Amino acid sequence: MDELLSASRYAGQRERRLNEAIRAAPGRRRPDGDLLRQLAQARTLREGLGARCLQLSDELHELESHLRQRQHPQPTRPPQPPLPPEPQPRPAPTPPPPTRPDLGALSERITGLHRRGASPEAEELLNQAAARLAPADTALLVGMLSRRGPTGASLRLARTAAGGAPEHAVAVLAELRELGLAEEAAELFHAFRTYPASAVPALLAALERAGQHADCATLLWEWGSAPTPELTSLAARLQQHGRPADVRTLLRQAAGRPTADLAGLATELPPALATLLLHELATLRPTVELVRLAAALDGRPDLYGQLLAALLADDCRHRTTLAALRSAGLPTALPGAQRSRWGRR
Repeated sequence: MDELLSASRYAGQRERRLNEAIRAAPGRRRPDGDLLRQLAQARTLREGLGARCLQLSDELHELESHLRQRQHPQPTRPPQPPLPPEPQPRPAPTPPPPTRPDLGALSERITGLHRRGASPEAEELLNQAAARLAPADTALLVGMLSRRGPTGASLRLARTAAGGAPEHAVAVLAELRELGLAEEAAELFHAFRTYPASAVPALLAALERAGQHADCATLLWEWGSAPTPELTSLAARLQQHGRPADVRTLLRQAAGRPTADLAGLATELPPALATLLLHELATLRPTVELVRLAAALDGRPDLYGQLLAALLADDCRHRTTLAALRSAGLPTALPGAQRSRWGRR
């Protein structure tokens, strides 16, 4: 082993000397073939000796381990009996099918409580039914109450169903319409109008998945007449949830408000939505109302500039409006634009 290590070191030293001789060739001439051959031989010898050293080192290590075990034998353990086979787990019993509630008994109980004057208990049962029953069962119970229940109980149950998840409420609406309960379905649909702005995107998405696109348009039409703070919050929520078409529909409906309300709405909306509203107004409102709106926004250069930009984008169409603005003494050129000879006088 020592001789192999010495030979490996000698082969490594010879390889280094040959490399130095090749690098020292003057003028970067092509290396001598004999030097290259000797370098290859020295490299092959070094690699072979190194591999042989590693092999002998492994053999010596195994031999030492074997001798150590012979000097200090390990106590032998008695053979262990084979382990018994593990018991196979029993298959889980199939759960029984869920029992459907007795809707007839529930309807009679609600009616009985109402007759005894226990209205709070009856209302609590209606709330529990709206929260726990499946949409089809809720619609069936509404139908039973509409025929034999207390006055207004079916409408209250339908209205209470709107307080659940949007998917559940939309499913109840579809079941009510399927059963021909038009009054109760209308009551539930009108309850959607009271949804907070944070829940409206999910409600619209649920209606779309159910194929009720007309309901979405109707709700947006109704929300277009909401108070300015509520409308502003709703438009911002729809924009955040990636529903630009709904935002445009909502703002187009809001464009029918009085001029003073529109000026306040444009002030409250985020800048991007205010720009969209003003562009819709430039398309939908007549000249007289646009001049009034421009006068109301004259103190807000940013909003006035957006309205004016919408008008100037199609100056042929809005020629009359621009002329009316000039007659009213309002600017008709954007800040920084080249002043026309027909500019503000």
